[in-house]
Amino acid sequence: MAGTRDIVLYAGDTYVHELRLRNSANAVINISTHTYSGQIKLGRTATENIASFTTQISDGANGVVQFSLAANTTASITAGTYYYDIQQINGTIVTTLLAGKAIVQGDVTRAS
Repeated sequence: MAGTRDIVLYAGDTYVHELRLRNSANAVINISTHTYSGQIKLGRTATENIASFTTQISDGANGVVQFSLAANTTASITAGTYYYDIQQINGTIVTTLLAGKAIVQGDVTRAS
């Protein structure tokens, strides 16, 4: 079953989220051969994609993967509440690891 966690993004800011994956015995999982993806949408059944996370396995042997959104990506998202999930693909097995609301807040300070 997927973990549930709401995330807060600030429009115009870089967002990075790191997952450290472990099995039910709390041992690290080698994820070196897995792939990952994640999207933000208006609703759970929406077809329009608001944004896609960039994924990077930063330490595959120790189960560490990062999901990120660049500042220019978050800047293009209108403030509001959306939904996201993050999935792991291991061969033909697709597993949703994390899901929840993606709350996008307007930014006050603009980079010059």
